[in-house]
Amino acid sequence: MLATLLALTLALPVATPLDDGVVETFWPGGGLRERYEVDEAGVKHGEFTQYREDGSTAVTARYRDGELQGRYAELDEEGELLLEGMYEGGERSGYWRTYEDGVRTLSATYRKGVLDGRWESEEPDRSHKIKATYRRGVLDGRYTESRPEERWERSATYKKGLLDGAAKIKVGNKVVSRRKWERGFLAQLDGLVPYPRRLPALTEELRLARVVASGDREDPISADRQYALMRLKTYRALCGLPWRTITLDEKWNDLCDAASEVCQANGELDHTPEQPDGFDDDRYRQGYEGASHSNLANGGLARSVDMYMDDSDPSNIDRVGHRRWCLNPSMGKTGFGAAGSWAAMWSMDGSGPSAKGVEAVLYPPPGYVPLDLFGPRHAWSIQLVKGKTPASKEDIEVEVVRLDEVHQPRGEPLELDWKDINRGGYGGGPCVIFRPVDLQYRAGVRYGVKVSLDGGKSLAFDYLVEFVEAPQGD
Repeated sequence: MLATLLALTLALPVATPLDDGVVETFWPGGGLRERYEVDEAGVKHGEFTQYREDGSTAVTARYRDGELQGRYAELDEEGELLLEGMYEGGERSGYWRTYEDGVRTLSATYRKGVLDGRWESEEPDRSHKIKATYRRGVLDGRYTESRPEERWERSATYKKGLLDGAAKIKVGNKVVSRRKWERGFLAQLDGLVPYPRRLPALTEELRLARVVASGDREDPISADRQYALMRLKTYRALCGLPWRTITLDEKWNDLCDAASEVCQANGELDHTPEQPDGFDDDRYRQGYEGASHSNLANGGLARSVDMYMDDSDPSNIDRVGHRRWCLNPSMGKTGFGAAGSWAAMWSMDGSGPSAKGVEAVLYPPPGYVPLDLFGPRHAWSIQLVKGKTPASKEDIEVEVVRLDEVHQPRGEPLELDWKDINRGGYGGGPCVIFRPVDLQYRAGVRYGVKVSLDGGKSLAFDYLVEFVEAPQGD
């Protein structure tokens, strides 16, 4: 506020020096605006007062050799304090306090212009309090945040500006959440590992997966095949599945081309297509083989993998089969083909090494999820690779709840407009499928997910999903 008030002073060139080393400036209407002392060279030195047009005092301060020195205060029209603090050599140094409606809202300590020492803030209605310690401008030490009316308190420790060590949240005398931070990273949350991969590590792996390989110059759709392969690898990398060694099989590329040609000629997607009128017999047989082993799409080869991973339209949400083939843990190679906007992806392959330790394939997966790899109306799926499966969909209980900035539930769980299990063998075992309504889909939003497969007797899955920005230029 001081900088703003003083800037206005500079806009008014008229100043009246008095005989006793005091300078006065005036508002356009004639009222006194400033009164301050100067030394023999005309530099501010001594008392400084600034007034509003109504004559009330706005600022009181002291200067030494042109720099703020000593107590500085801002007041409202009634003369009540809004801010008070100490300056030394033009920099904040010492206590610093703010007030609202007579209530102190901030108490802090500065040294040489930076926060250093105890820091306390409080809402005027006393509904929210924070106590912390700063060292050399960054949080360092014990930190507590409380909402007294709710008997809610969060305690943590900062080291050099980063959360570090054990932290907890209490309601009354009961601890409702425990967590552990490691240099700003939430490593544990109530017994869970909320982020299986740190964001820099995930970002780097996805960066490698997003590389589009050079193709065959003699193949007119090679670039689209390579782009589709890149998208497939990216989704698999996101979900923690093998992706680096997946290759295109030239024979399967050709069979997928044939499948696309048959679908184009018939004007429909069909895994067991009839032979189009006048269509070559041999090419039809290749097309049939390709169609019966492939994901099929109409929308262009380059975006076909994104369509398969969505898979949430009314005709596919009951099984999300295309997605499950894309996320088949044992996939080792594939093929992509196209004819116009019609596209095919060879799906039925098990030549790759199974993902070690994978008991389920979740999409979206636990942890960070870039915005370009999911969507607000995408179904959520859990493909059960190992373990027991629910006897019926009535045994499936799902809770998806928004989490706030301290990873606590915010509001009621989202309504679901789909919840079921599909037992087909699309790329692996059975699959639990659900879809929350009114999902907030933007960077920084996070959800807690709990899934029971035995009617609520136990939790089969308990995890967190946080959406993050997609990489620029992708």
